[in-house]
Amino acid sequence: MVRLPISLHNPVPQRFRGFRPRVWLVISMMGAFALTVGWRAYDLQVAQHEALLEMAVRQSQRVIRIGGKRGPIRDSFGQPLAISLRAQSFFAHPARIEEPARTAFLLARVLSLPPEELEARLRSDRPFVWIKRQVTAEEAAAVKALDLKGVGAMPEFRRAYPRRLFAASLLGFTGIDTQGLEGLEYAYDSYLRGARGHRIMDVDALGRTFLRAQRDFPSGGGSLRLTLHPGIQFYAERELARAVERSEAKAGVAIVVKSDTGEILAMAQAPAFNPNDYPAYDQGSYFNRAVTSGYEPGSTFKVITAATALEAGTIRPDTLLFCEEGLFPYYDSIIHDTSPHGWLTLERAIRVSSNICAAKAGLSVPVGLFHETITRFGFGRRPGLFTAPSGRRLAGEAEGYVLPPNKWTPVDHAAISFGHGILVSPLQLIMAVNAIATGGLLLKPILVKEIRDAEGRLLQRNQRQVVRRVISRQTAATVRDFMEGVVSEGGTGYRAALAGYRVAGKTGTTEKYDIKARGYSKTRHIASFVGFLPAGKPALTLLVLIEEPLRGRYGGVIAAPVFRNIAARALPLLGIWPKSGVRRLPEDKVAEN
Repeated sequence: MVRLPISLHNPVPQRFRGFRPRVWLVISMMGAFALTVGWRAYDLQVAQHEALLEMAVRQSQRVIRIGGKRGPIRDSFGQPLAISLRAQSFFAHPARIEEPARTAFLLARVLSLPPEELEARLRSDRPFVWIKRQVTAEEAAAVKALDLKGVGAMPEFRRAYPRRLFAASLLGFTGIDTQGLEGLEYAYDSYLRGARGHRIMDVDALGRTFLRAQRDFPSGGGSLRLTLHPGIQFYAERELARAVERSEAKAGVAIVVKSDTGEILAMAQAPAFNPNDYPAYDQGSYFNRAVTSGYEPGSTFKVITAATALEAGTIRPDTLLFCEEGLFPYYDSIIHDTSPHGWLTLERAIRVSSNICAAKAGLSVPVGLFHETITRFGFGRRPGLFTAPSGRRLAGEAEGYVLPPNKWTPVDHAAISFGHGILVSPLQLIMAVNAIATGGLLLKPILVKEIRDAEGRLLQRNQRQVVRRVISRQTAATVRDFMEGVVSEGGTGYRAALAGYRVAGKTGTTEKYDIKARGYSKTRHIASFVGFLPAGKPALTLLVLIEEPLRGRYGGVIAAPVFRNIAARALPLLGIWPKSGVRRLPEDKVAEN
């Protein structure tokens, strides 16, 4: 038998016996490492991709929001009243400014800023700070001439009002980010504002910031076209301002409405403010008193009482009322007239503005019917000037206050009849009186004629809208005749008479209620006049209100001449000339009488 040199069992030499387990261990460890790396790569690049990308962007970029380009507001002739202009805004990267004190001193000198405040901003730890936004062209040129390291410019849009104080209480103004804050700018902000833009600022590993170049601007907003007549608005503002200054009054309001459509041709307020520099004015001047304020209408409300009594049939035009010789004790109150009168017809009572006869006319109407008629005239309800077709309210309007009928006392009933104990806005009153001018139809006031988008496509057109019939045509004609008597010789409003035109109107003199004294003030008054002309075929309805005059008191003395002067200028602008055929406007020195 031959012995083989190697065993059939092929045993492993002693020195190699631990090799195989170590190989498998290494392979296992390498496999586990590969799996860990693979899983981590998947987790970072796939599972957490969006989150990590967002984190990287946050760490390497800053987004600066800027306001978009607002659309224009134009008058009825298409001339701009509010526009958006390109402007420069200056910023700084504090980390790149080597001499904050010197830089702040130089910038403060040309930008009219407090140097201490500016230096504090330039020493900030923030990567980006505003220096001054929407500067003037002169300021921008001065800053660029300094050529300061770490200071840059960014293009923005600035809202501008080219006619300055013109219709300021109507237009309102915008904030630094071109957001509407007051007036039409606020009410129609959703239509006017453009798409908000943004600028991207990159941050490198050393913390340095770089503003990316801006290739284009965001899309602009839509536009408004108003019913405002620029000529009539100008004369309304001029005559009102003169009257307020002459009488040393606190404030004044004038409204001109196109009688047959309800379009507002003018809405003036004094004192006015410049929306280009609104922070320089008292905030009380921002509010549109014609729309947002409430007051007791006083004797101007007597035409509403007369219309109510005539419509109810409780008083006829020839009914005689006893005016108690100027003093009428009624329950726990005493009603006074400025002059004593005996028996008067309703027409005569309106002409001389008797509180006592107006109270008796109002008391003849049942409380429920009186209250219903008042509300049908629009009192106690928003006129709807800033209401979208959908019914959404775009801005605040005073709805006034009418006492609920179940709370009327006999004294309340009498007081409301001559315009006390009820709150109305100037806009409510002029639209109620305009219902008499239209033959008994209450119209919705219109200020915005058209709304268009940024491409000029028509979005909305507002046209004549009849809210409801308030009184019959016959009653309206009778009250119109009463109001013509007010402006005739012997009437309280004879100073509103205008040669060549038939004028219908009513004076008002109201004592303001003093909350502290819990009674009506003997020194603070509201003088007013409201009416329409030509009376036979009304074209314009006007209201003038002078608040707290120091020189003068009565509406027939202070407000009626302003009514006349505005009408004398407005009617020819609409092509309505005096019947005499004389096409000559009154001289300014005559208009100031």
